[in-house]
Amino acid sequence: MVVLVTGGTGFLGRRVVYELLERGHQLRLLVHTPGSERMFSHREVEVQYGSIRDPVALGSAFYDVDSVVHLVGVIRPKRRNSFEDIHRGGTANVLTAAKEAGASHFLHVSVIGAANNQSYPYLYSKWQGEQEVVNGGIPYTIFRPAMLFGEGDEFLNVLAGLVRLFPLIPVIGSGKNRLHPLAVDDLARCIAITLGRDDLKGRTLDLGGAQRLSYNELVSEVAKAMGKRRLRLHLPAWPVYAATAVSQVFLPRPPITTEQIKMLGIRSVAELGEVERVFGFTPRPMEGNIDFVNSVGVVDGIQMLLGSMPRSIRDH
Repeated sequence: MVVLVTGGTGFLGRRVVYELLERGHQLRLLVHTPGSERMFSHREVEVQYGSIRDPVALGSAFYDVDSVVHLVGVIRPKRRNSFEDIHRGGTANVLTAAKEAGASHFLHVSVIGAANNQSYPYLYSKWQGEQEVVNGGIPYTIFRPAMLFGEGDEFLNVLAGLVRLFPLIPVIGSGKNRLHPLAVDDLARCIAITLGRDDLKGRTLDLGGAQRLSYNELVSEVAKAMGKRRLRLHLPAWPVYAATAVSQVFLPRPPITTEQIKMLGIRSVAELGEVERVFGFTPRPMEGNIDFVNSVGVVDGIQMLLGSMPRSIRDH
């Protein structure tokens, strides 16, 4: 039977696809942008073009589908693709198509901290998507990962740009908020393992990596990986928030958004050892596994500050 993957050409998606192929699954990808699927051999995956916002395209994509891996999400909303449009509405559309196809397992990626709190639109929309899944009438598994890191990520590479450019790294607030970075490859492995695990149906899993780190420690890890020694310049949140609100009007991709600043104070950690207990392997630590930050050059750093993510850094 077919496993349908949405968002299969993205940062997480491509890794999930490779993991599933290694396990011998028959895959169909729902691809929004024609051509982005060229990273995969046409012999390995079947492709159906369409959007999760288009019920007609979804209906065409779901024939013979047994399981669904739903990975589509946005961290920077656009006028026609709001958080609510994608995370709730899009998920509801995919669930409807999956239910009509008789799918037996719906794997859904949310985020740690998703909650019924409209003060945080991103986290609230993720919670709304989870509620659609829970009430969708299909056996499900929900993954709530902490911060993901890996080649092509937008978090550590932007931080690497700051390390490359400045002797003082700006840190909003105290920098003591706790994060729980998880390697994107490890999350992909967890998702692939879950297919065929009946014991994981009906579960919502908060997943973090090998260690919890403060934002200050993340800065130090990136600087260490780049062979740099950097001091931190702590800035009060409110003037940074105001400046970011202005930059969002003029820059297509500001280095940080007001929504991300609001979420900085949220403790984003899972139980230690959850990956080992549920999936039977130890996630890799950040130390020694972020050499990709060295590919960020001075020009790349300047481009990111000006709101343009270099294609060589974010190639998805």
